[in-house]
Amino acid sequence: MAKTETADLDTLRPTQLTLGFYQVHEKMDVSAQPREPAAMRKFLRDHRIRTIAGPGGALYIADHHHWARAWLELGWRTAPVRIDLDLSDLSPSAFWKKMRALGHVHPVDEHGKHLDVDALPATVMGMRDDPYRSLAAFTRNAGAYQKPGNAYGDFSWAGFFRRHVEEDMHSIAGFARAMTLAIPLARSSKARRLPGWIGPCVPRKK
Repeated sequence: MAKTETADLDTLRPTQLTLGFYQVHEKMDVSAQPREPAAMRKFLRDHRIRTIAGPGGALYIADHHHWARAWLELGWRTAPVRIDLDLSDLSPSAFWKKMRALGHVHPVDEHGKHLDVDALPATVMGMRDDPYRSLAAFTRNAGAYQKPGNAYGDFSWAGFFRRHVEEDMHSIAGFARAMTLAIPLARSSKARRLPGWIGPCVPRKK
C-alpha cells in the first residue's frame, strides 16, 4: 500500500534524463503563488511526488520530476512524497529490470536517443532540458490531445514533435511558432497512432 512521508528533494533519484525547462518555470510560478498555510499544505499534498523505494532505501521518482525540479529551483528543501512500491530488497540489476518492466525508467536524452540507466543523473538538478517535452505538455494543455497517462506516452509525443517541428526551441519566439505548428499537427492523422490522440476538430453544425 502506498504511504506518504516527507523527503529531502535533493536526495530523490530521477528515472528520466530530461525534463522541459519551460514546464519547470511554469510550475515554479504556480508554486510561488501566495497561499495561506492550510492551502499550501493542500497544494503540496495534491502534488506530492510519487516514488519507488530502491536498493539501499533510495527513493526513485516515478512521477512529478518537473515539480521536484521546480521546488529545488525555488530553494525548497523538503516535500511530501508518496512511496508507491518498495523494491529496496532487490539488487541494482534486478531493480532496474523490474523498473523497466513496470515502465518507470526512461533514459532518453534531449535528442531522443535511448541511453543506459548509468546515464541517469543523481538528482533532478542534473536533468537536461528537452524543449520538445515542454512543447508536448503545452500542446496537451491547449487541448490538442489527451494526457496519455504514463511517461512513455509523454516521450512518444515529444519524439513525434521532434521529427515534425523544426524551430529555435530555446527562444520564446521560436517556441511560440512551434506551438502554432504543434497544435494542428497533434490533431492531424499523422498523430493517430499516438496515445491520447483525439482527432481533428469537427465544426459544430449551426
